[in-house]
Amino acid sequence: KIIFRNNAKLNDDIYVTGNLGDSFAGLNILKRKIYTNNSLSKYFVRKYYQHNLHLKLCNKLLSFANTSIDISDGLITDLEKLLNSQQLSYKLNLHSIPISNNLKKLLIQKKHNKINYISRGDDYQILFTANSDKSRIVNKIAKSSGIKISKIGKICSNIEKSQIIDQKGNKIAVKTKGYYHRF
Repeated sequence: KIIFRNNAKLNDDIYVTGNLGDSFAGLNILKRKIYTNNSLSKYFVRKYYQHNLHLKLCNKLLSFANTSIDISDGLITDLEKLLNSQQLSYKLNLHSIPISNNLKKLLIQKKHNKINYISRGDDYQILFTANSDKSRIVNKIAKSSGIKISKIGKICSNIEKSQIIDQKGNKIAVKTKGYYHRF
């Protein structure tokens, strides 16, 4: 049994494992586009090279996920792959998208926006959707496996446009959705 990429259902909750954005910060440190203290630099570079793959979650996803993908090309790009040609859209809550305490420090230090880090790719976290009545199972598995799983949004009908909203309900524009392969 497998979980297909394009099997999201209307009103599914959208979940992600771990934290997003650390790898992109590491890449920018390696490219010398960001400078920060030595301990933060080492942390982000390590996150770029050594991904935390949640392999023990993969088999458990079979019991509750409708669709799933790893986040390699970026949160938005990979989320759009889950919707593919279905007549669906998404609504993401920016404040619910998890980032590390180190990334929070970096964003404050450099006066950068979270939105510019969370969808750049190479995070290798698991993005999945599940029916809202599966939230207890998701929380139980997160707790028992020790894997951070965050609910970050909802699958909507295509009547609504896909959007990311902040805590005040304002729509947030995304400059870069992620990486798109051109074959």
